[in-house]
Amino acid sequence: MSTQPYTEGGRGPKPSSNSTSVASLLVADCGTVFTKVSLFGKVEGQYRLMARGEAPTTIAPPYEDITKGIIQAINIIEFITGRLFISEGRIISPEQSNGDGVDVFISTISAGGPLRLVVLGAVDAAMEQLAAQAASGLYAEIYSLPSPSQVATSAPVSVSVGAGPSGAEDPWTTERVAFEWERQIERIRELQPHATLIVGMANGPAGSTPLQEACQLVIKATAELNKQNSASAPTGAASRQVAVLYAGAPQYVEAVQHMLQGTATVTLVDPLVSPQHVGSTSIAIGGLYERDVIQHIPGYSRLHSWCSSAPVPTATSLSSLVRFLAQHYTMNVTAVDVGGANTTLMMAGEGGEFIPTVNCGVGVGPSLETVLQQVGVQRVARWLPFDITEDELRQYVLNHMLHPHVVPTNQRDLQITHAFAREAIILTAENARGNSQQWLDADLILATGGVLAHAPKYGQAALVLLDALQPRGVTSLVLDRTMLITQLGAVATVAPIAAVQVNENDAVTHRLGTCVIPFGKLPQDEVALRVGIEYTSGRQVTVDVKSGSIEVIPLRTNEQALLSLFPAPTVDVGLGPGERARAAEEIDGGLVGLIIDARGRPLVLPDEAKERQNRLSLWMQAIGA
Repeated sequence: MSTQPYTEGGRGPKPSSNSTSVASLLVADCGTVFTKVSLFGKVEGQYRLMARGEAPTTIAPPYEDITKGIIQAINIIEFITGRLFISEGRIISPEQSNGDGVDVFISTISAGGPLRLVVLGAVDAAMEQLAAQAASGLYAEIYSLPSPSQVATSAPVSVSVGAGPSGAEDPWTTERVAFEWERQIERIRELQPHATLIVGMANGPAGSTPLQEACQLVIKATAELNKQNSASAPTGAASRQVAVLYAGAPQYVEAVQHMLQGTATVTLVDPLVSPQHVGSTSIAIGGLYERDVIQHIPGYSRLHSWCSSAPVPTATSLSSLVRFLAQHYTMNVTAVDVGGANTTLMMAGEGGEFIPTVNCGVGVGPSLETVLQQVGVQRVARWLPFDITEDELRQYVLNHMLHPHVVPTNQRDLQITHAFAREAIILTAENARGNSQQWLDADLILATGGVLAHAPKYGQAALVLLDALQPRGVTSLVLDRTMLITQLGAVATVAPIAAVQVNENDAVTHRLGTCVIPFGKLPQDEVALRVGIEYTSGRQVTVDVKSGSIEVIPLRTNEQALLSLFPAPTVDVGLGPGERARAAEEIDGGLVGLIIDARGRPLVLPDEAKERQNRLSLWMQAIGA
């Protein structure tokens, strides 16, 4: 039995002391569907993106080796550059005098699935919230199983709570508690969890009983899991031990250790009693993810042997970059990454606030069915400017799940894909609001992920972000078309200068534009906002924007202008209803332009199908989608 906390805890590798000597880097980002590899090198003294390669991720049969997909992506870079990076199945390092090889190889990983964590003990709604906060920025799925006595004492005795062993609804009798006990063991057997988290301060109506029952449940469930897996395990294989994080009452630490001795490894973390105490639990969950998920990915040992430092979870890398950008530019930064199996939303504030959310199992690849199950057909169809049947939508989902690597080949399929992307982001934003007591209005929205990065038109990506995130006030939209931002946090731990320069030179160069989003009570079918634009050339333009519409004012990349806003009396642009605003500094243009989104917040779509579809078509046309 171990009671030592995990030291790495998902924080990633330590900074290298030789970062100044790094001339070239290869960075692999291994996603659920695709693996992206980028080559960074110096051009006129600045680190730049030299080449990129992309290939399907190869952790599933028939390959079952994550390095094979990486090699395929590197082969593309070799073809582009004429340099050699792989020899006899290994990375050539350091960089050779003839230009072959690289000084540093780094990897980030989001493939392999999430960590399944079951929360046991005195679990109530508040405890579920704390556990969700602890895992919010990690690839982890949380399942709550309150101890039978906790469930029994949290409901009135006279209330029926479900079918008993006889099939009838029984009150919380001794027999009903026994049935609940068996149900929970069966649930754990179904989930096959990587770890459990025991919580509770023993000051509830059930006292310390939920903690004792949690330990007993771990013991019985472990025995059941080993029995279930014994048929497929090789002869003589060691019994599995489920890792246990103990975040419960400190006075029962020794009792818990004694009960679980020989059954489970135990890691002690701070008692989970308030949002201020989730840190150590989060670190421990991150360590478990690296140990029990990442290190079990087929081909991991070979990948690790290539790396200059241990592979980092992609979400951890992204969170590091977002926090850096917020502090560096003194603004609120929101980053959204829409992947095949997960959707990630990271918010960092100029005052040090940080709200991380990883929505595991919600994505636009193999996880498309999960999105449909959670929101339903109507919520997806509401974003489509055409009629669609439920059968057609479900057929699309099935085809996409079977062939996640296939990209949309026509406008109809593309719009369905973007509809799912909207709902994936909305679900993730809802989770973020549920897991945090605060919300940050973004000054900068940074978007990445294949579904957005590969959008044929920049206006399509912009509209998805405006529809799903519904920002307010004045916000800048940036599209990471190179899909680099998820890698740069990991790069910064080895070569911080390279991370900063590549970010500024290559990752955030696709600025979509500045968005002005008035909110409050917008007058129906009347002018909600008058916008004055004074270009650096001296030309002045005034545009009246009606409520319910989107207007795009020409302001291209490398073009700037001074902005004056004159809202209607009940309309707010960030300073209060009716308050005029004039920018103290010139705003930047972008690939789309200056976007005025006067559709209102929250965005409400018409109920009538034809009217809604007409509105959607008008908005798409206005923004160039």
